[in-house]
Amino acid sequence: MTKTAPGAGGTAVAAPVRIELVHNEPDARAAADVLAQVWPNPDGHYPVVPELIWVFAHTGNYVANAYADDELIGTAIGIRSSDDRGDFIHSHIAGVLAPWQGTSVGFALKQHQRNWALANGFERIAWTFDPLVSRNAYFNVTKLGARLTDYYVNFYGQMNDGINAGDETDRCVATWDLNADRVVAAAGGLYTAPDLSLLQAAGVPVRLRVGAGGEPLVGDDERGNRQLLQMPRDIVALRQTDQLLARSWRQVVRDILVSAFAEGYEVAGVTRDAWYVLAR
Repeated sequence: MTKTAPGAGGTAVAAPVRIELVHNEPDARAAADVLAQVWPNPDGHYPVVPELIWVFAHTGNYVANAYADDELIGTAIGIRSSDDRGDFIHSHIAGVLAPWQGTSVGFALKQHQRNWALANGFERIAWTFDPLVSRNAYFNVTKLGARLTDYYVNFYGQMNDGINAGDETDRCVATWDLNADRVVAAAGGLYTAPDLSLLQAAGVPVRLRVGAGGEPLVGDDERGNRQLLQMPRDIVALRQTDQLLARSWRQVVRDILVSAFAEGYEVAGVTRDAWYVLAR
């Protein structure tokens, strides 16, 4: 396939993108270098050390690199796992270099991972992500067809990279049932984002919205079949400009989602402009 990436001077440069499984230590080390660029640490530590990436690949787990011509631009790692629902792939980390973000390379990596999982007898992939990063929620729920089904408080503890620094590492669980109708449709590029105006016209209550000053405003806790939550558009930028406000968002979203998941809700839809649809 062909994707475009920003070139010098803001022009778009077309390049073929291919995805290959990692079969040797040098490619694993190159994958670690890509992840270190996506999640830079001030102490220079890798998000995942190259030796561990190579062990994952060598022992039959999913490790794949995405290339534009001969340039490595993204990588993804998944680990064979099991829980009370059976065997699945835990997608530990996936990252695309900044110039290529938004060019569908991440989507191609996830579809490659899906195809690999199905070929190896797995029907489910799960991963964690920060529910405050709304662009990732839109990608996971709307473009991939996953559901958000659980919530972990401060899952990784303190992280000092350029994305998570200054906040606790709460994570939502994205559950990707690979043969579900919405997942199959999304794999073919067919997906539908929730229509916010229709939901509001139908009287779906707004449980959370963004105030005039960017603060979280909590509405009445109406226990209907659906609720609407509005998230900040760019929590990563907010952490850099107003850590106190960013932390207030963390606490409010934590309180709402932990109780909502316990009551049988899940995040079943996400709009491009950061509205989440909670549904029983």
